[in-house]
Amino acid sequence: MTERVRRGHRLRGRRGPLRRIGAIVRVASYSLIFTVRGAKPAPRFVLLDGVRCPKLYESRELDVAVYVLEFPEIAEHDEVKEPELGRGRLEVDEPRECRIESVDRNYIRATIPSYVPRPGDAGAPITQDGYVVGMLASYWTNDMLGMGPRMDVALERVADHLRRTRSSTA
Repeated sequence: MTERVRRGHRLRGRRGPLRRIGAIVRVASYSLIFTVRGAKPAPRFVLLDGVRCPKLYESRELDVAVYVLEFPEIAEHDEVKEPELGRGRLEVDEPRECRIESVDRNYIRATIPSYVPRPGDAGAPITQDGYVVGMLASYWTNDMLGMGPRMDVALERVADHLRRTRSSTA
């Protein structure tokens, strides 16, 4: 592998490309890969540059799936913060400007005027000032509006899950 795994890269499943990585966050000695869940249950594992990453957590309500990357040294880790109204960036193949229009308890909504997301862009990170604040889950072309889960909420839910289960994975 020539470059480190980072947010925006694509995950693969048994049948081919899946979603993008929304964020990679370090927890204890592991790296947790966050992406969107989608309409169907998340696969039990994903492949990342040939490394099998098992699913740790998923939430249908929040539309989040989290996988464990057991080799943190191959990843570029992200910092997460609470989203704010205003400018942001959708990180796909080339970063695109967006504007976060609303923030509620679990989701953000952003207008993305210069880009129409393509299949496989689900999970793409939305950033502000270099911090990951959300992930793209849905897009409406008539409004140029994207919606997705807040990363700070997703991280908090996973931390709660790990505390409740006292998982040995993190």
